[in-house]
Amino acid sequence: MAGITNVDFSEYEIAELGIRISPAEKADILKCVGKLEEELTSKTVQKKCGSKVIKTRTKGTGSGTLKFSAYTPQDMIVDMHGMSRKDLKDGIVAYGQSSLHAVACVTAKILNEDGDVKYKAYPNCTITNGLSRTVDNDTEDVAMLELEIAVMPDENGEGMYEAVETDLQDETAKTKWMEEFSRELVELNA
Repeated sequence: MAGITNVDFSEYEIAELGIRISPAEKADILKCVGKLEEELTSKTVQKKCGSKVIKTRTKGTGSGTLKFSAYTPQDMIVDMHGMSRKDLKDGIVAYGQSSLHAVACVTAKILNEDGDVKYKAYPNCTITNGLSRTVDNDTEDVAMLELEIAVMPDENGEGMYEAVETDLQDETAKTKWMEEFSRELVELNA
């Protein structure tokens, strides 16, 4: 764990969530996020001698799921869900059989209870749930959009990257992480 000096970081609050929809070069940053859940998957292999397990190894797969809720701009909802149509009049979008959900890079700026920062990035994601919104006249709260996202491994087999800001020595990585995350930004010899 070279370079890891901050050993106590309890994720407490989401300060920002970035979504860069391919082929855009910069992410749009959402500052009003309700929650972010991540679950990354692993696989376990066993070595058996007869019915006795003699060795077990577990490895990450680079895949998983994210769920988040946020107030999301209309144009981002349209782009993420593949709702633009060239055969419709200006201002009209649609969701249906032609809607191919976009591939995106999702980044997050997470705070702990002391205000320290952790950066996260999921470079290869796509929305897995259909368009789902609720309008409720009996509530005084405006509902956030809830999305489920498939995390897939990038070309290096990684599904998620993270760094605590105090451990991250590269100033370029700190300033570009949220809007322009890439593997080249975090590689040692890039």
